[in-house]
Amino acid sequence: MSYGQMAGGGPSVDTILAEPNCKPGGVVAGKVHLRGGSGPVEIRHVTLALMPRMQNGYGGETAGPEVYRGALTRGFQLDAAQHRDLAFSIPLPYELPFTTVLGHELPGFTIGMCTEVDAVGQPDPGDIDPISVEPLESQQWVLASIAQLGFQVANVTFEESKLRGVAQQLPFHQEIHLNPPAAYEGRIDKVGLSFVASPRSMAFVLRAEDREAPRDESFGVFQVAHAEAAETEWNTKIGEWLEAAAALPRSAHT
Repeated sequence: MSYGQMAGGGPSVDTILAEPNCKPGGVVAGKVHLRGGSGPVEIRHVTLALMPRMQNGYGGETAGPEVYRGALTRGFQLDAAQHRDLAFSIPLPYELPFTTVLGHELPGFTIGMCTEVDAVGQPDPGDIDPISVEPLESQQWVLASIAQLGFQVANVTFEESKLRGVAQQLPFHQEIHLNPPAAYEGRIDKVGLSFVASPRSMAFVLRAEDREAPRDESFGVFQVAHAEAAETEWNTKIGEWLEAAAALPRSAHT
């Protein structure tokens, strides 16, 4: 990646990730390479942020809520043509949204590592590097069942709300919108799938988007220890939920 340089011969910045592929609960590490411009400049701070980026349907992207933001260094002077490397290692939350499902990138959705350089009297050159987030192994068992049952990913959104029936640390969640299996065409329009993980367990919530929400808050909520995910008959459990969801009354808002 080429350096992003400030106007008027100012400093430039480039962020190199040690490994762009990561998982929730892991780390993303690398170095920020700063290079001085034509004269000395005071750097107030260098900040790193992680945020989702979604296609807006008009050929551009919209930034979602930040997953992480932190200052990498305090203020210092960067002399003309001086090189300075700043190493970082950022712990990733277990609720970090993922960008790939079963080896395929989710449509219209990325997560960007944004490097911001606040320099006195200079615009921020910025640097954005995409990272790839793969599901945890326990989540992959569920996603494999979703694929085997015939669901198809339609699109991905961010919901700035709390999921019912599960404990969340972040004030938002990723929702993967699925077209149901062919056998349910005409019976259920769309299904929302959201994951919430912690160090010990994995939970996910299924939602029939065209149906009234049932009073039972446990409906469509599944939670197991990570080690138990491989031993669970997800095809059966999700199939039973599909039948029950199809029997719910249709929502008046659809």
